[in-house]
Amino acid sequence: MYDALDWLWADFQAHTVLYTLIVCLVIVILQLHHWHQTQLRQLFMFAPNALVILDESNQKLILANSTACQILGIRKVGKEFKLPDRVTQCFIKDVLIDCTKHAGLTQTMNWPVSGGASLVLNLTGKRSLYKRRHVWILHFSVKHPTHSELKQQVESLSTIKSAFDNMSELIFVKNLQGEVVASNRAFQRFWLNREDEGLADIQNVMKGRASYRKWTVSPEGRSCLLESYQNTLMNSHGEKIGTLSISHDVTGWYEMQQSLRDEMEKRKSTEAALAQRDSILQSILESSPDSIGIFNENMVYQACNEPFVKALGISRIDDLLGKRLQDVIPKASYERLSETDNKVLSQGVSLRYIDRIYLSDGSSTWYDVVKSPFRDPVSGTFGVLVMARDVSERYLVEKQLEAANEELEKLSFIDGLTQICNRRRFDERLETLWFLHIREQSPLCVMLCDVDYFKGYNDEYGHQMGDEALIKVADIFKSVINRSSDCVARYGGEEFAFILPNTNTEGALQVAERIHSEIGKLSIAHKTSSVSDRLTVSIGLACFVPAYGTSSEKLVSRADIALYKAKANGRNRTHAYQMS
Repeated sequence: MYDALDWLWADFQAHTVLYTLIVCLVIVILQLHHWHQTQLRQLFMFAPNALVILDESNQKLILANSTACQILGIRKVGKEFKLPDRVTQCFIKDVLIDCTKHAGLTQTMNWPVSGGASLVLNLTGKRSLYKRRHVWILHFSVKHPTHSELKQQVESLSTIKSAFDNMSELIFVKNLQGEVVASNRAFQRFWLNREDEGLADIQNVMKGRASYRKWTVSPEGRSCLLESYQNTLMNSHGEKIGTLSISHDVTGWYEMQQSLRDEMEKRKSTEAALAQRDSILQSILESSPDSIGIFNENMVYQACNEPFVKALGISRIDDLLGKRLQDVIPKASYERLSETDNKVLSQGVSLRYIDRIYLSDGSSTWYDVVKSPFRDPVSGTFGVLVMARDVSERYLVEKQLEAANEELEKLSFIDGLTQICNRRRFDERLETLWFLHIREQSPLCVMLCDVDYFKGYNDEYGHQMGDEALIKVADIFKSVINRSSDCVARYGGEEFAFILPNTNTEGALQVAERIHSEIGKLSIAHKTSSVSDRLTVSIGLACFVPAYGTSSEKLVSRADIALYKAKANGRNRTHAYQMS
């Protein structure tokens, strides 16, 4: 027994040593793998070329080196890398698709940059594994122009030179050594034989931008004022390469400014006349039947008349002058008026609206209100002019007319006898649903229903009984269709029409069957009918999915053909149009 225990103990020790060695080996391998991954990441991040790693499953940017950030505009936010806003997810997906099609090959692509421009790059992509994920490693490099592209650039520069020469401004360019490297024809014509004057530098221009004005003489001998601007020229790397100078003639502007100053001097003589404005304004306020009030930029009222304070429920004019409105009327009333007051004063816009004022006796008055910004010509301060006219009588008449028009419009779509939709409403409704079903590509159904031998019914029972029968039939039709989108209309005489949206032939046949059943339950006697001693109807229907380029009239025409066949086959039945 002791020998067996010794053997088990020895076996346990042996396995323990083996497991310990395996664990140590795994730790060493993991450390080597981590060191290897760290070395690879460092090589990736400090590579001289632009490299990025994208997750293949969701095209999310995992890693980008510093060169990629500089060239492609990628930025790092926290631990995440963000693509530029102009680079969409669809764009990245298309890039990966191109890489799949051209695996192992270098291709040319346009990478969007700011201002709507793009950067031409060479792209090479390769699938790989990174941190147990399937990724794409993309390598970008700037594409150098070919001989033909350089030729096109030269031609483009020629076009720019042509435009440069045709500009009316006087332009020249100097290098860092102060040597003139370019000037346009306007500069050469203006400064002919006196280039030194035109090429004079402005002090401190190399620090940015400088400008100045000076009087000189044009080639025609006319005195003119030149305004010149000189800017430091930079290359694409932000290095200074020279100076650009642009000059233009501002003599006309200067003379206009002088004329304006002279005009201002002349207007000073009119200030005495403005002193009379207060008395004139007071006369206007007293004689006007409209409500008028003026408050300044501090919301303090400077002028108003009797109708104005009366409309606000204030006893006297003196109770408002020199005060703010919120200090003399209830808070609730002021809050209703203050929104428009503040809008006119802060935004400088005029407002016109209809306002309703409730009086103390419970009645109300309607006002046509206009609030406009104004500027005091003497003090230069801004304020608001409020004018309101009592339009209660006109407003009520307009409201009554509007209600009458709405009722008339409603009646124009209703059949006077049956109180269901008329032919006009049917046509309008069908046209609307036609285009809706074209977009949705769902079936639309039209049913035409005719009362069998109705002329004989009128001859036998009289037109009054005929009208009563039509009313009862219309009531049945309204009860059969139970969807708000369905429509039944009196199409003409004893003929009715149905519109059943989103309904196929099978569903329409079920509706027709209910119609026959309910009409039979009415049990209206009809001695002159050749198919029954009771009033019956014949129905023709057509259903199909509307298509672009077709008309709703085609659907009605097919339903009419089906109705004709229903009558030809003995009436008191339904016939569905069959597509050939």
